[in-house]
Amino acid sequence: MADEEIAGYLIRRELENGDDEFWNPTEKWVPDPGDSELYEDEDEANAVADLLSENDLLVITVEEVYFDDGEEEDEATDGE
Repeated sequence: MADEEIAGYLIRRELENGDDEFWNPTEKWVPDPGDSELYEDEDEANAVADLLSENDLLVITVEEVYFDDGEEEDEATDGE
């Protein structure tokens, strides 16, 4: 497995029903991670998550996002 580079950080909260929501400063909590804010700095993401946690009873975490090189690993096709 090749080394993966971190693209940034998302702020995620887990809802009581097990679904996730992601933080977007203009729209608040959104269901699609693609619509959320991608923070370049982990410390900044953690600071925002800490502020959000002060007024929220749900679990809020910072998640790493990795670059997608567009290649899927397929061990079944090894050329033989």
